[in-house]
Amino acid sequence: MASNKNFSSGKLLSAMAGHALLLGFVSGTAAPVWGQSLTEFSSEKNHPVSLPQLAPAAALASPQGQAFASPPPGIADGGGIWVNLWNYPTKDFASYAEKLYASGIRNLFIQTSRSNTPAIRQPNELGQIIEACHKYKIRVIAWSFAELHNTKADAEKMIAAARFRTPSGDRLDGIAPNLEKNLHREAVEAYSKQIRSALGPDYPMMAVVYSPLNRAPAVAITPWKTLAQYYDVIAPMAYWNGRYQTIDAYTYTKRTVERVRELTAKPDVEVHVIGDGMGTHAAEIKEFLRGCADSGAQSASLYPEQITTAEQFGAMSLYDDFMPQDARARLLSLRSYMASGLIGSGSHGRFDPSKPAPRSVLFSLAASAISAKGVNASDPRQAFALFQRLGVIDTVARTNPEIASVDDLGSPLAKETATAFISQLKQVLSSPKAMKRAHVETSGDSPYITMGTRQRADRLFVAPAYAMSQEISGVNASFKDSSKLLSTFDAVHLISKLK
Repeated sequence: MASNKNFSSGKLLSAMAGHALLLGFVSGTAAPVWGQSLTEFSSEKNHPVSLPQLAPAAALASPQGQAFASPPPGIADGGGIWVNLWNYPTKDFASYAEKLYASGIRNLFIQTSRSNTPAIRQPNELGQIIEACHKYKIRVIAWSFAELHNTKADAEKMIAAARFRTPSGDRLDGIAPNLEKNLHREAVEAYSKQIRSALGPDYPMMAVVYSPLNRAPAVAITPWKTLAQYYDVIAPMAYWNGRYQTIDAYTYTKRTVERVRELTAKPDVEVHVIGDGMGTHAAEIKEFLRGCADSGAQSASLYPEQITTAEQFGAMSLYDDFMPQDARARLLSLRSYMASGLIGSGSHGRFDPSKPAPRSVLFSLAASAISAKGVNASDPRQAFALFQRLGVIDTVARTNPEIASVDDLGSPLAKETATAFISQLKQVLSSPKAMKRAHVETSGDSPYITMGTRQRADRLFVAPAYAMSQEISGVNASFKDSSKLLSTFDAVHLISKLK
């Protein structure tokens, strides 16, 4: 990939590999796990290549019947680094893979070609790298810098990489075309369509592109919706120290991910962020990872300046300290809830699941998860009434009064309050009588929240200690830091704890 610092072909970058669901392109079958066996296409023929390692065309098998709550790992789960054509390790591949693993690297993005090279420029080294990394369960994803002057020839290079076989029959885990030149929609679509048609709908593919914040002239014509149609993952190059502007790592990263969702018009687009490793140090890389987490990105990697430094390896080893381990599981669950209409209905792709969500989302998802008879989970007021009857609202409101009013279903909750709500709900549901209480109808429209269970005389003299809507609004206004408020991704994560 070319860096923002030098908008030229001198420093190339490229990017990521596929995952489980094509964004709007394939059905909801999960993508293959690393190392899973592959099935051959019966109708595909080899494209002519001169490399003995190339085998017949293949498509990755998609396992059926995967539990949605426990999806297989995504193709880019975990931290990653990038290697270009000029910086392959040339010997002691086992030690190289061991070093990657010890540094927390789980994805190696390795350049196999560019428009003016053979399809596999270093086949012997590539084969040894694949085999060494796979022994440590490190994914190896091929990337190529495609200038798209000849879309057919460029596409064939990526197809050849996907069909590459090591002497023992091992293969790459996906491909990541790097698209920085000729970003006109017609060229990008012709190139992408040829690759997808050849490799099939389940083969993991990632599109490496400029950050939408980059002010390079080519960025303005990036066909975001076309990319979302053909690629499983969008991988923006978030280089905060750019030729055209410099922004702090956290802000640049977070805004990049948010803009990718806007431009693709897909709240559920899978995003892998490529960080600026060109002269950057640990403090910036940590802020980059924090930005990835807060923006709801699914994975991240670092593109170094020629060689990854020891300091950079050390910063990337902290990946799990910043990124949630279930980031991709949250995305898959989000897609399921969107398909069911519980999330995002009527929003037409305009909401961002990483931003503060109305509390109604949490209540509706929770009501759906416990399957209370006679409760329409998509109606947040019915869901709220359910949790009144169960006594959950009352109990949580004693310490977190912001939850107390049905009039504030459109405002967000603090993460702390939402966590307390789920914890109390789990406790209530452990009682054999809980669901029976859930079916008891409420009576009256008191402005205060009271237990929805049978009234007792001693309860009638308890003062209504919970906040009314005006007070709750004041509580919400005090949360100026949106990171303390519950996002849709957070809500999905909490609901998973009910199952």
